[in-house]
Amino acid sequence: MSQVKIVTDSTADLPRELIEKYNITVVPLMVIFNNNEMFRDGVDIDNEEFYRRQVELKEHSRTSQPAPAEFLDIYRELSASGSSIISIHLSAALSGTCQSARMAAEMLPNADIVVIDSKLASMGLGMIALEAARAADEGRDKNEILRTIRQMISEGMLYFIVDTLEYLALGGRIGKARALLGNILSIKPVLYLKDGIIYPLEKVRGRARAIDRLAQIISRKVGQRRVRCTLIHGMDPAGMQQLHQKIMPLLNCPEPVCSTLGAVIGTHTGLGALGIGIFPE
Repeated sequence: MSQVKIVTDSTADLPRELIEKYNITVVPLMVIFNNNEMFRDGVDIDNEEFYRRQVELKEHSRTSQPAPAEFLDIYRELSASGSSIISIHLSAALSGTCQSARMAAEMLPNADIVVIDSKLASMGLGMIALEAARAADEGRDKNEILRTIRQMISEGMLYFIVDTLEYLALGGRIGKARALLGNILSIKPVLYLKDGIIYPLEKVRGRARAIDRLAQIISRKVGQRRVRCTLIHGMDPAGMQQLHQKIMPLLNCPEPVCSTLGAVIGTHTGLGALGIGIFPE
């Protein structure tokens, strides 16, 4: 059994089968609808129900970070056997989740807990947690796992396309992409996340052209370097397949890890968002 335990949060959007395979502990954030109904992301509400409420019922939601007490309970349990804990979380520029984790770790001074700000979100965070868990499963020591994590944070890239900037604006996460608000509907922004801040990369007319342009940008960025990659979508598997067909032939990458944007991230990106995370090896 590994002596290093990996903890992340639900914004990692990791597929359930990988969470179970690598024994990753996931702390859920909260999704809150207009009538103050509260759901634990990925526990009390699944992706299909969330997007149905968002699109069909036109319900707006907001999100809330876990309390330090939730991390404290998990850290106590995992450290009881003497294991080290590496806890990797959503960018601190986007959420107070990382701060809650740090507060909990400080309450257990005798436990070996390292809390890390991934500076990323969704499967950008998820890929880092996954590689850390794989390394732990292989029996690598804590310092080696931390080196892998820090390299991935330093070199990782997360790009995405949204159908509308409405949800990012409503949630206050629009960052430097605010300048794109008010454009006509056919304009699709290509965005990227850096240090937890969303930046506009280009404006492209039409979704198909946006996917083409995203493929060109990423291919130029990484060339033929071997990379780990992930494809993510907001309940749009057909769109993700288009992204796969355009981008994967251009990359030196094994089969990507594919996943769906969960309720917390989906609150801010909306239905139909597409993303790709790239991590040079």
